[in-house]
Amino acid sequence: DPQEFDIDMSLTRWMVGAAVGAVAVSGLDNGAALTPPLGWSSWNKLACNINAEVLLAQADGMVAGGLVAAGYKTLNIDDCWPLRERSATGEIVPDPAKFPYGMKNFSDELAKRGLGLGIYTAHGNLTCQKFPGSLGYEKQDAAMYDSWNVQFVKNDWCWHNEPSTTVHLNAFNAMRDALGALGRPIVHSIHWNYQDTAAPGCAMGESCQVKDSANAWRIGGDIKAYWSKVEGLISIDTNLSAVAGPGSWNDADMLEVGNGMTVAQDEAHFAMWCMLASPLIAGNDLTNMTDDTKRILTNKYAISVNQDPLGKQATQINANEDGAQSWVKPLSTPKGAVAVVLLNINSAPATATLKFSSFSGADSYTAFDVWAEKSIGTVQGKISSNLDGTSASFYILTPTAN
Repeated sequence: DPQEFDIDMSLTRWMVGAAVGAVAVSGLDNGAALTPPLGWSSWNKLACNINAEVLLAQADGMVAGGLVAAGYKTLNIDDCWPLRERSATGEIVPDPAKFPYGMKNFSDELAKRGLGLGIYTAHGNLTCQKFPGSLGYEKQDAAMYDSWNVQFVKNDWCWHNEPSTTVHLNAFNAMRDALGALGRPIVHSIHWNYQDTAAPGCAMGESCQVKDSANAWRIGGDIKAYWSKVEGLISIDTNLSAVAGPGSWNDADMLEVGNGMTVAQDEAHFAMWCMLASPLIAGNDLTNMTDDTKRILTNKYAISVNQDPLGKQATQINANEDGAQSWVKPLSTPKGAVAVVLLNINSAPATATLKFSSFSGADSYTAFDVWAEKSIGTVQGKISSNLDGTSASFYILTPTAN
């Protein structure tokens, strides 16, 4: 099919552009996260039940399940990995019962599988599970991370009880600066506690963007594997598109694909995280994935939308009372191409329609169905979809003039 071939060529150009194109950084200019980070985190499925053997099995699952080939780059160890106390010289110490050969050896094992190491800390005295935080030890911890060849640092909000916005910001910035001084790109991802403390430029209780302090920042509370939580995070992210771009991303939290929602909900969840240019950090058991979970997490067309080097976050074009919504994300090439999600957030069926005039689009497009992985021909003036409850259709539209 010539139209399918054209779509594949366009995707190839997007991927090449992400790798070699000149990118205007819109936030923290540390050379990291020029497209949204892709990886896997231990927290959603394993919480504190981690050790090197368990995590390397997940890494093997990333390889066998096609995630590494699809572009997922890091295995991120979340909380609970170190000893409860630092060494006498202040060093953070990986728990030898969990990592008997040390963290450098573990990192090397990941590298053999084509993966980088992600690590977890917090900006306070303790992490959320009361392991040592990095407050006051940022340079020392960053140097240790560097010795392990860490590629991604999650810097959580926990156990820093100062009420001052400036104090919290300084703590996050201390780790930002310590990582920056290492001289290589390392993703700095933070969780600003927007519920309790106002961030610079926003009122308490609002979603707060801290683009000069991190490559990605959480926009809401912790995700769970049920639709209302996913939909709530989409709602929070609806008006935050202006600040997103290369080097700075609104983080809607880790993915719950494969963790118990319906297949349609998983597809809608993944589609929206791709459209919102959120980091794609999987959180399922990679050693026991269904075919649908693998299909969703590794769909190259969906991932290319997330990784498009233009770095635009989707905007909501319309939202109806029956739950039908339409979203549009500009793409870098070919000229005028857009990704579209038609979303139904409610449980009852609904019809979602996007009129091309509503976003100053072209008169007609060649439409490519992302989940069906095939062209559906030319659409004129609008595109519509009859949607089951809590589901979405996902398209790439290329102007017919191209």
